[in-house]
This record gives sequence, C-alpha cells and structure tokens, in this order.
Amino acid sequence: MLLSALWLLPAIRLVSTSATPTSDAATTLDPGLFSGGCTPEKMTIRKEWRNMTKVEQQSYLQGVNCLMDLPAQTGLEATTNRFSDLQALHRALTNTPVGDIIHSVGQFLPWHRYFLHTYETLLKEQCGYTGPMAWWNEAYDTDSGNMFRSEMWDADAFGGNGTEPDGCVTDGAFAYYTEHIGPQNQNTVFCMNRSWGNFEAIMNTTGAAVAHCNTFDSYDEYFACIAATPHRGGHWAVGGVMEDVKTSPGDPLFYLHHGYIDRLWYRWQMHDPANRLWDMGGPAINESANVEPASGWPQTTLNYTLTTFNIMPDVTVADVMNPLSLTNSDWQAGVGFYGSLDDAWGDTVTLQDSKRATDVSSTLFRVPFIYYIGWADSHPEGHTVSNNNPSSIPPS
Repeated sequence: MLLSALWLLPAIRLVSTSATPTSDAATTLDPGLFSGGCTPEKMTIRKEWRNMTKVEQQSYLQGVNCLMDLPAQTGLEATTNRFSDLQALHRALTNTPVGDIIHSVGQFLPWHRYFLHTYETLLKEQCGYTGPMAWWNEAYDTDSGNMFRSEMWDADAFGGNGTEPDGCVTDGAFAYYTEHIGPQNQNTVFCMNRSWGNFEAIMNTTGAAVAHCNTFDSYDEYFACIAATPHRGGHWAVGGVMEDVKTSPGDPLFYLHHGYIDRLWYRWQMHDPANRLWDMGGPAINESANVEPASGWPQTTLNYTLTTFNIMPDVTVADVMNPLSLTNSDWQAGVGFYGSLDDAWGDTVTLQDSKRATDVSSTLFRVPFIYYIGWADSHPEGHTVSNNNPSSIPPS
C-alpha cells in the first residue's frame, strides 16, 4: 500500500466513497472559538444526564429525533437522514486507503472532540436545540455495581437493552429506529440493537481503569490506554450498534459515551496543563492496517487536519486543543475561568474570572467550547438546576 503521500493530503482526500459530499458547508463555524474569542457566553454546557431537568432531557431527545427526521445532506453512502450523515462520516473515515484514521491513531481523541462539536452544532443550528448537551458518568455506575442503573435507560429516555431475537430496542425515544448503515461495511435495513452484559468490557469502565490511564504522563501512552479500556469498554458493554467500530454513531448513546471520554481527556490535560495541554503524538495511520514505511510511522502532530466532510470546516488538531488561545501561565492562573475545577485526581483548583469576578459554588469542567457540569448545583450563569433524583446522584 502506498504511504508516501499520506501526510501531504488533508484527511478528506484519503476517503473513498460511493458519493461526493456536499460542496457547501451546512453549518457555520464561529472563528472566535479558535482565536481566543471563546467566551463563557458562547460555550456549550454539558450536563451528566441525571443532572438535567426533565424538561431539558425531553428537549434533548426531541432534538435528536429532529436530526433523524431531517433529510441527509452529505451524499455519503446509505444515508437516509441528517443523523445518519454523522454515522456515515464516521464509517467513511474508518475506510480510507490507509485504513481507519480515527481509531488506534494519535488523532483519535481530537477528532472525536471535534465530531462531538459537529453533532452539537447540528442540534443547535438545524433543530433549534438550546439546552445542555448530555454525557454519561460510566465509572460511577460501574463502581456502584450496576453499569446500567441510570434512568437514561428508562422507557421515557434512551430505552433499555435489546429484546430477542435480534436485540432490537423496543422502548424509549428511539424505539424501533431503523438503521440503514452497517453492520460494518454492509448496507442493510435493521432495527437499532443493543446487547448488554459483556463482563470484560464492563470491567474496563471502572474508576480503577480510568485511574490507571491517568498514571501515564505522555499523550501517546494516555490515549492508547483510554482507547483500549474505558472507550472500548463503554462501546462493547452497551453492545449492538454501539459495539460496531465503524457505525456506532447509529445509537444516540454514542454521543453521551464520547462526551464522557472527552471529559476524561480534558481532566488529564488539566492535571498538568504546562506539559499536557498541547501534548500530541501517536501514529497518524493505523499500524495494524499497514506495513511500516522505511522512514518509520508518521506521527500525529498539532498540524494534522481533522475533517468532517464539510459538515463543518476542516480544522487542525491544534484548533481543538485550546480554543481560548491562552498561554500555559494563563491556564495555571485561571484566566478566563470561574467556579471550581475538580480534576481527575480529586484536587480542587479555585479559578476566578478576572473580568466577571463571579464565584459559582459548583463543579465545572471546561473543555474547548464546553463547560462540563458533574452533578453540580448551578451552571455558570447561576441558575439553579433541579436534579431529578438527588439520592441517585453522587457528589462531584
């Protein structure tokens, strides 16, 4: 297989598809997000599902159903609606001439961070969704003894496990949702399915598994650990469509799972921002699908291009690492932040916004474009969040 031109081409040129993506971007990108203009007012709020109000939860589910009702725009193979555009994009990038370029590669975490932003942008711009994005604290549930304890699996939310004989999800907001992409590279019509209970996978989602990954100081070691344990574990534990490495975005739970994975990465970055905020590495191509060139494996750098086939503009890895464009000393001083930032090791760093001088007594996890709220009492503007079931919600 020819590799010599790999790092000379933007990622979009590496993909062979049966159709050509649309030439005009369907959404816009606020240039301020990547040039120091990402202000608290522009940031996306991400809440753990159990910290969303019932109104927020139902509005979120309606937004996803809206994407499923909108026509496809990318022209990618087997797409039937806007939601499936994202699924097809994900699959296409696993099928490039040099194999899968979004898994088992250094750009794995930054590409999925931008993919989440793309999904969130579609919800907002094309479906008018104005609420918070959702994520799922998997380690908390696994460590409690039941990974599937959350009410997000209820019939008024994402629905539960699949039913016999084919694992079809028959309850919840996406009951009997028809897939057209997959399994793998096939294009077949089938009911979205799940298959809970892979014990080994569940054990890879524990807090201990996350803590083990946090022991690594370099990005290339960290991402490899996260990819192989909590990331893969979450996919395989849910099973069904989620277990398919190519087409897993066909289950709406994909985005809650990757919101969690993105949060883990950011917390790792912020434990040592001077050394980790811009740390990038790992192979730029999937080593299992290729023969190592004589010059060695090309490495992922901050200049690597991340593409979404013009659903959003192409960006570089550097663009999604720190959109506030702060220096290391700025990060350490907390410039531009407020509230409390609880990191992955249980330490609490008090950060104050020098302009707003706002003190918010909640636990906020800020990532590019995002404030994460992990069972907090209020969001950055100070509005109270009513927890649906406080007794089931752990401390931040």
